[in-house]
Amino acid sequence: MKRFVPVVITVVIVVAMTAYVVSQREMLEALSKIHPVEIALLILLSIAGLFAQAQQFRAALTVSKIDIDIVEATGLTAVNTMANYYVPARGGTVVRAGYMYAVHSMTVGAYAILTVVTVSIGLLVAVAAGLVTSLVLASRGDGEALRLVAPFLGVLALLAMAVVIAVVSANLFSRSNRFAAAVQQLKTAVTLWRYEGSAAMKLLFWTVLVLTAQISRLYLAFAAVGATVDVIEMVLIGSLVSMSFVISLTPGNLGVKEGVTAFAAALVGVPANVALLAALVDRGAALVVTFGVGVGFFGPLMRRAKAARTQTAE
Repeated sequence: MKRFVPVVITVVIVVAMTAYVVSQREMLEALSKIHPVEIALLILLSIAGLFAQAQQFRAALTVSKIDIDIVEATGLTAVNTMANYYVPARGGTVVRAGYMYAVHSMTVGAYAILTVVTVSIGLLVAVAAGLVTSLVLASRGDGEALRLVAPFLGVLALLAMAVVIAVVSANLFSRSNRFAAAVQQLKTAVTLWRYEGSAAMKLLFWTVLVLTAQISRLYLAFAAVGATVDVIEMVLIGSLVSMSFVISLTPGNLGVKEGVTAFAAALVGVPANVALLAALVDRGAALVVTFGVGVGFFGPLMRRAKAARTQTAE
């Protein structure tokens, strides 16, 4: 019964948002005015974002000295994202972890550290972008943006504290059998990225591109519904939206992303209903690509994982 809860939550949120849009005449009019070229560009940006995420995953795998081709990485990334809509709070991560363990013998501990490092770098990039843009907007006299400087600095402080705690914990538990594998994996990652700067730079590069693709798609979505937002303001909005994905409270972060988009857009003077519509258009384009690619790859990837498990058992 519990496995149906995420699906029910997804359906309820989708129905609620759809009902709201249908009840707003001006939102329906704005939707009808979206040009097919804009829809095509949104889908292309979604494809670019999926590709960047796949390359980001490949770069992160360098820590475990695992190399997968771009086709497998893209399909796996799409399936991971698609599964988030069916399994509670980043459940797609578990699906991908199971595949990597079965097919590439990647331990759960190694995958967990990879995920933590990737998410942390993504959060760091988003916070840095948000902090810089909020300072730029504040220099223009935007008081609302100035209020965000302290929260951004707070998140940076928390990230620094988390790193310190990780280092201290690694030293404390380095002799514990229970934590030995995780500690060793963490040390391997640090050593690799310290002496092979290209690996760290690749991960950072693709992380920046992932955020850039997300912000670009959101910018186009705002323009498609008739909202005027300059690039600096959109980077601030996109950074806050990206940060909301760190902890997914609902399947696929449904509702949360849209709420954060409306809140962030309000800071730069965009009406909440317009921002919500832009967020839904952005979501729609992403879903077309995610499910289009994910459905196509799900069967082959799962069959490959099953075959690998069967071979291991024999």
